[in-house]
Amino acid sequence: MSRKPRSGNRSNLSQFGLLDIPDINDDDEPLDLSDDDFDLEAELAAISGGGGHRQKPRKPPPVPAANLDAMIAESLKDIPSDDEGSGDEDDPDLLNELQSLAIDDDEAPSPPPRAARPAPPPPGASLSTDSSTISLLQDRITNYTVAEKNAKSNGESSRARRFGRGLKTLQDLLKQAKAGKPIKNEDIPPPVAVGKPAGAAEAPQPPPPEPSPPEQPLIDLGPPEPEPSPPSPPEPTPVPEPSQSAGDERQKELQIILNRQAEFKAQALAAKKTGDKFLALGFLKVTKQFDTVVEAHKSGQAMDLSELPTVDMIRASLEQERGQQGQESMQTSSAPAEDTSGGGGGGLIMAKTLGEGLRQRLEAFKKQEEKAKEEGNSSKARRMNRIIKQYADAIKRHDAGHAIDVEELPAPAGYGPLPTGNAPQPSPSPARSAPAPSEPSPSTGQSARRDQIVALLIKRQTQFKEAALLHKKKGEVDMALQYLRNAKRFDPLIEAAKAGKTIDLSNLPALPRPTTSNKASSTDEPSGVSHDGWVDVGAMVSGTNEDGSTSLINQLESQAKMAKEYMKHCKNMGHVAEAKMYEKLAERVKEDLDVLRVAVLNNRGLPNFHYVTREFSITQCNTDLGVNDLELTIVRGIAYNVAKDIDTYVRFEFPFPQEAPVSDRTDVVKNSNSPEYNAVFPLAITRNRACQRVFKRYGIKLEVWSKGCGGCAESVLCCSGWFRSDTLLGTANVKLAPLQETVTLHDSFALYDGRRAVGGSLEVKVRVRTPILQQEVKTEKHRWLVLDDV
Repeated sequence: MSRKPRSGNRSNLSQFGLLDIPDINDDDEPLDLSDDDFDLEAELAAISGGGGHRQKPRKPPPVPAANLDAMIAESLKDIPSDDEGSGDEDDPDLLNELQSLAIDDDEAPSPPPRAARPAPPPPGASLSTDSSTISLLQDRITNYTVAEKNAKSNGESSRARRFGRGLKTLQDLLKQAKAGKPIKNEDIPPPVAVGKPAGAAEAPQPPPPEPSPPEQPLIDLGPPEPEPSPPSPPEPTPVPEPSQSAGDERQKELQIILNRQAEFKAQALAAKKTGDKFLALGFLKVTKQFDTVVEAHKSGQAMDLSELPTVDMIRASLEQERGQQGQESMQTSSAPAEDTSGGGGGGLIMAKTLGEGLRQRLEAFKKQEEKAKEEGNSSKARRMNRIIKQYADAIKRHDAGHAIDVEELPAPAGYGPLPTGNAPQPSPSPARSAPAPSEPSPSTGQSARRDQIVALLIKRQTQFKEAALLHKKKGEVDMALQYLRNAKRFDPLIEAAKAGKTIDLSNLPALPRPTTSNKASSTDEPSGVSHDGWVDVGAMVSGTNEDGSTSLINQLESQAKMAKEYMKHCKNMGHVAEAKMYEKLAERVKEDLDVLRVAVLNNRGLPNFHYVTREFSITQCNTDLGVNDLELTIVRGIAYNVAKDIDTYVRFEFPFPQEAPVSDRTDVVKNSNSPEYNAVFPLAITRNRACQRVFKRYGIKLEVWSKGCGGCAESVLCCSGWFRSDTLLGTANVKLAPLQETVTLHDSFALYDGRRAVGGSLEVKVRVRTPILQQEVKTEKHRWLVLDDV
């Protein structure tokens, strides 16, 4: 192989007056070694097993060019004439360089020492990637791992980080060695002292530093003789045996704990399947406690496994606890029984009326709010405040006569159910101490009404059956079948009444009044037939004016009609909650009406009743109109100051939209100075700010015109010919501002000619669905008839 030509001439420092440096980069004669020396080294390496390839010694690094330039510049300096040149003898740089050259000269002509150690490369050379290098790196990794762990346990964070960096370097080198890459000896971190772990008391801990002596020959890797020395490190292997055996023992203990936990879990599942909830919960609690035991064992805490609870032990303790709880429950149940037998009401605070119960609960929640504020429990205080507001609103509605849903009101502890009627709450019976709170007393009144209605229906059905039988005996089969069909119609009504549903008694089929011939032949009628039951409800009511039943029925019917109208109004507006309230009120009035009719039919006299003042808050709304609709109705003209036989019409101008106002006119009404127009004009609006400004500032302009000449009353020939024209009688202006707060504007407006009143007025009605700005709520008070609970 030909050598490359040199890029430049070799530097010769002797020409500058300095000591010449031999060319250490000369490839022809490196350090005066001949080719025969290289051959001898290769043969010696092959004999010693160093490999078949001849390794060429690495060239020493050349002298940096920066140092040469500095030396050249120093030599080229001008030497003063008075300088004797003795400074070079004491120059430290030159002396150091000379010393290094002397060392190189001494080493260069000494090949025998190099021949004595052929295998190890010179410093800076690479290690062979054989198994010895890999084993060295693995041992060094083990050494650093143990050292890092002990440093962490002793709290030496800086040493632990240093060992961690060395461990990472060793792991990278091991990867490179396994990949076949050369590894430098100086790159391998040296072995370190392992140290003692924190709190360790074992005697075998000091031996870990012993493996360091055998590491030294591994670094050299020179002669093949030291290779048998690596088997000596297995001496430390007996050291981890005690810890390994201890780890196995700890693992066995952990397995025992887990098995015991599994036993308790299986017992809990078995108890759950058998329906024994008490045992299942007990075993489940013990199972959860074993989790803490497992965590403590894993953290290294010593424990005696003989103290672990067994299934039989826990089962016995749970059974004993169950027996004690049963005895306590029997004692506590016997104590309230004695209290209730003494008339204490089971310890519950009962109210006689709904208003009293609401106020009692309000005071109870106020006390809880004050207590929560004293304890600093702001969350509970806010919750109690919301409940207090809810009760205050309920009391206000109850005082106003409105219906209240008591099921939505939260109940404080120790308070009985609220009475839902106006009758006093009866005290619970001593014989029914336990079930008394669960059955409110108002249900007795409802059940009495239901029983009365069921009895009436059964009686009416019996009358139809008896009538059918009577007509059958007379041979009137068609009439008998008709009465029998009517009797069958009572079966679903009786079932519905027994289920508590509302029955309209006014729709019941009524029996015809018996004729005179039938009365004469009363002996042919079956016994038990009462002629009083044959009178229909209308005939019965007509004959009882003297006792006031007709007036009561009329009042209840008007109340039911009013409640239904309010319910329909609220539904059309979309107010579902208010619609339900009025629906319940209508049902209650209907029940009272049925009770009154039953009492009149059975001649029981009028039930007890009283009057209350109910206040209804109704949100006004013209539900037949849309949101953006306005309806203008020109009703009539009132006493125009003109002849009575005049023909008139009305023209109007609506100021919205402002850029194109809407105008129209009514039909002509002839021969009247008080005409009835009744003209309806639907107009469109938009509920925006522009429309609101129009409603606030402007109005509808109405003009009353007479058809033909206005001087017809003075001359008969005035309106004849082609010069007939309409005449303006007067103008009315309807302000739209009231529609900002009301839904209907209905009034009469005077007619003017400019500012002069001309006499007469115009009746106009303007309607919108809802007011332009805010809702209109109208409060109505009614004297409400209520029947007392039977």
